[in-house]
Amino acid sequence: MFKLNSLISAPRILWRIRLPLKSELLKSTYTSSLGTSSFTKTDKINSRNISALKVKYNSGILELDHRTLARLADSSATGKFNDTNILVTVVNKPRLSSASFLPLTVDYLHKASAAGKIPTNFLRRDLGASNYEILVSRMIDRSIRPLFSSNYNNEIQVVCNLLSYDGKDNPDVLCINTASFALFGSSCEWNGPIGCVRIGMIGDNLVVNPSRKQLENSPLNIVLSVGPNRNIVMIEGWADNLEQSKFIEALEFGCEHAYQVVEQIRSKKLEKENQFVKKDSSLLSITSEDEVLNGSQVNLTEISTPVLSSDPKENQEIENLFQALAYSHLYDIFTDYEHDKLSRDNAITQVKNSVINAIQKSKTDPEQSNTNAYAYSTLNELFYKFVRKVVRNLALEESKRVDGRKLNELRPISCKSNLYPSLHGSGLFQRGQTQVLCSVTFDSPDSMYRSDAIANMMSPSLTNFNKNFMLHYEFPSFATNEISRIGGRADRREVGHGALAEKAIYPLIPSQFPLTIRCLCEVLESNGSSSMASVCASSLALLDAGVPIKEQVAGVAMGIFTQFDDNKEIKDYKILSDISGFEDYMGDMDFKIAGTNDGITAVQADFKINGLPFRIIKEVIEESKNARQEILRLMKKEISKPRQSKKSNQPILKNYPVSVVQRSKLIGVGGMNLKKIYAKTGVTVNPVDETNFSIFAPNQDSLNEAEEMIKAFIEQQREPELEFGGIYKAKIVEIVPSGLMVQLYPTMKPTLLPNSQLDGNKVGFIVGYN
Repeated sequence: MFKLNSLISAPRILWRIRLPLKSELLKSTYTSSLGTSSFTKTDKINSRNISALKVKYNSGILELDHRTLARLADSSATGKFNDTNILVTVVNKPRLSSASFLPLTVDYLHKASAAGKIPTNFLRRDLGASNYEILVSRMIDRSIRPLFSSNYNNEIQVVCNLLSYDGKDNPDVLCINTASFALFGSSCEWNGPIGCVRIGMIGDNLVVNPSRKQLENSPLNIVLSVGPNRNIVMIEGWADNLEQSKFIEALEFGCEHAYQVVEQIRSKKLEKENQFVKKDSSLLSITSEDEVLNGSQVNLTEISTPVLSSDPKENQEIENLFQALAYSHLYDIFTDYEHDKLSRDNAITQVKNSVINAIQKSKTDPEQSNTNAYAYSTLNELFYKFVRKVVRNLALEESKRVDGRKLNELRPISCKSNLYPSLHGSGLFQRGQTQVLCSVTFDSPDSMYRSDAIANMMSPSLTNFNKNFMLHYEFPSFATNEISRIGGRADRREVGHGALAEKAIYPLIPSQFPLTIRCLCEVLESNGSSSMASVCASSLALLDAGVPIKEQVAGVAMGIFTQFDDNKEIKDYKILSDISGFEDYMGDMDFKIAGTNDGITAVQADFKINGLPFRIIKEVIEESKNARQEILRLMKKEISKPRQSKKSNQPILKNYPVSVVQRSKLIGVGGMNLKKIYAKTGVTVNPVDETNFSIFAPNQDSLNEAEEMIKAFIEQQREPELEFGGIYKAKIVEIVPSGLMVQLYPTMKPTLLPNSQLDGNKVGFIVGYN
């Protein structure tokens, strides 16, 4: 039996709470009454901890404050731009086990109350994250993740909560700047700060942080983040087929203004320790079962997060073993250009298993108990670091890529269109082992994407307003030979890749195209750059469907391998065109660029290092133009113009004029006639104004059948000429006390046949019969 002070128990682990002594309780009560508690004496602490800054722009003033709200979090910051306010909190928790990645979670929340609205769903509550919230969360993540220390693996959560929204300015840039301020004042090992701006274009002039109204007429919308050494750490945006020189000029312009935020944040000396949280390690300790019996304990404050290895000599010793046992085998694998994605991965795994087994056997001596073998997880992690080093040296020193291509060479490309004639449009784009099938579907204007009032007001993005073009991206597990759940809502990656591809295509869709267009891009094989392959496949499918896009568009992913000197400055680098998945994993950058022969439509840049200077970014963009033009040349060999002849199954949208007199006859009582047309032919007929109807038919045959029904409904039947004294058959429609109501022809109004005109003898008849 354990004593009372061991109240909470678990297998092999006990949480022990030490009850305070009576004297300690009296002292605590006395000091609290004097106002010395850390929670009661907030005014003095606030005066020490709060640091504020302001950055002025033509469009408004950026204001950032530290630890004014949510003070129990590891760090928090509030941001304000005009009348839009944001709260960002950072929580940093040590992990009790090492990890090979940074478990960073970023969530952006925009609630209806921030815009003075009530949610329109049944529960009237803010429910799951919208697409715009997901896209902003990804943008913040990509801005801050590269600046964390490489061996830092604490569990970190960054929550950006929109407090108020004025409907004029975009909250995403404010979120990134506020998150930078909160992380800079946190205990995280973060090599920030960063600054972020949005660049638009009004006329020929570049504008910093334009308003939503200004962006409506801007051919450019770029968000970029800059680190403390003026390196660009994140780029996201789209352009209306903007010239490449103008785009590069906008990036340089944005770097200068974003760095102003960095300078302002660095000038503030923020306290890393949160003084609003009282720490007393004597009250809570973690103890093993044996230590409870021995009377010893370990304080929680003494527990540090495990890292891969704390001994550099040990890591170097392991690397020397890999160099001796694995280098030659890895070099042979990476210079054997017959390997594909799966065979290369299998070969690397075989080398890893044999080398690790050999090291563990050599380091384990059963006769010596003090000789410990290296942990498998440590060897596994260091092995892949060694693989990364071999691949990078191969490119940096010998300009060789693992698939045998030159640094600026594309993978083999094949294009096909009209694969399935029953579809409105289809295109298949194959680049290396990345394969994407795009199908185009037309529908009526009523099927366009319509966002509710709250989302439209709070989501200034191409993905959130009423639009007649949608692109959806799907990445099933079989594309990488894996098993997972199929179906359901798109995950964050699918939402992000689909939004990027949609931005690349949207500027080229005719604004007056009458139908709603949906492109469904299904990744059937994936070995890198599937989002840019989706752009190419969509371009092929749209031309096959007959959509008169302004120009063909293609996308390519650019990568880079860098080498640093002792001052952590880039001393050598190699730019790679059309990177594969393996090169993306081993490299330092994934820069996706989509556009036409001469212009750019969408960009997205992710970095694994602390960003790249502008001069290298400019070189990457210029290099991508050659790759883009080569891809477009191959695509135009398959299809270069929109299909001129319509497919037999292509839907038709037609305007049908109807006179005011005939309008009620076509609609029918309660729209009955329109419902009959839809039920029988599948054709939708909707009134446009008093004299015009819109007809949407799935094909020509359905349209012809519907038009026949419409003519039958509105046809004016001529009244027959009746002769005096003639004998006619009449239809009895009603019996009244004074006689019978009869019709001589269908369109005739019922007429009274009085009793005086009827035979005096008894006559049998049935109402409704002749």
